[in-house]
Amino acid sequence: MRVHTVFSRSGTASNVVVLFALSLLGCIACLPSTAHASRTLVVPISVATYTENQVGFPTFVMKWDEGAQPDPLSLRWGRSQVPVRGTGMKSIQHAFQFAVTRLGASTRPTGTLSLYATFAGPLSEEGSTAEAALAIGFIALLKGDQLRRDITITGTLEGDGRIGQVAQVAEKTTAAARAGYHVLLVPRGQFYAPRVNRISLTPESNVLVREVDTIEEAYEIMTGKKL
Repeated sequence: MRVHTVFSRSGTASNVVVLFALSLLGCIACLPSTAHASRTLVVPISVATYTENQVGFPTFVMKWDEGAQPDPLSLRWGRSQVPVRGTGMKSIQHAFQFAVTRLGASTRPTGTLSLYATFAGPLSEEGSTAEAALAIGFIALLKGDQLRRDITITGTLEGDGRIGQVAQVAEKTTAAARAGYHVLLVPRGQFYAPRVNRISLTPESNVLVREVDTIEEAYEIMTGKKL
């Protein structure tokens, strides 16, 4: 059986077209605008001390607006309630520049990357030991990858992408366990240094310490993606 649509008035068809066009425009208006798109990533910073009142490790929150300007990508402080001061500034810039360079010429990020701190006081105590975590965080944010929430890392960042050694691995292992992390990545050669006492870990911690050589190796463990 054929169904025929009959318009009783000549203006009805044009009205339907207009209504359809307005509906389509309304749907388009509801779609997210690429001009306001953004990516956000939370990066835990491995510390040597952990108090009973803490929930997880201190973190940096990274937010990229994916804007067309400025070009090249600019790094700035977000509206953090607590300013970050001290020698950590150099470490942050070092990690940021490494990440942008590591992405290569084929990926040229633009816009503004805002950094927010969720902890108080200067970064001088952790400073360079957070470089590996920050570099991995910057790269993951710009590539659109996510970090596993049960893994944290400690290590400095060498110019060639190697992860350099740090102090207080024993304390950071204990702190990671108490903070609820299942895996702590440490620089090669620092797997349970002589002063690390496994007995000091809580029985329910189940934290696994893994050695890593490079940012590429750590990145694959923390994101499940190859760099």
